[in-house]
Amino acid sequence: MREERLAELMVKAADGVATDEETEELMAYAQEHPELREELAAHQALKAVTDAWVDRLQVDGLEDAWMSSSATRLERGVGVVLLFGGLSALMGFGMWELWLDPEAPLWVKGGTAMVLGGLLVLLGSVVRWKWQTSGSDRYSEVVR
Repeated sequence: MREERLAELMVKAADGVATDEETEELMAYAQEHPELREELAAHQALKAVTDAWVDRLQVDGLEDAWMSSSATRLERGVGVVLLFGGLSALMGFGMWELWLDPEAPLWVKGGTAMVLGGLLVLLGSVVRWKWQTSGSDRYSEVVR
């Protein structure tokens, strides 16, 4: 068998597109050369890995399309605004009521103020970090 024909049969068999006659021709030749069976198995294993990559790329493409759709961005934006608006209203009015309550101990008022202050400082730190690094993230524009 010519080397070109052997290479063609190996690729077709590994890709799963070989006809029955081509598969029989390759297996008959592989009976005489057992190392070819190992090479064919290696080609098929490599094909399985690359097929898994292609499947993963298709899933990544679907996820990218979903995340970049205007409906998804609108949903996330509305959700974040509602969440933080509700938390701000509850915490703001709760703090107001706590501070105006003459029966609340001073340590409760102070501790609550410290917790809220800490949360605001941490949130500000995260927002500042994201703002400063938003233009320098090398991986924000990676095409999968």
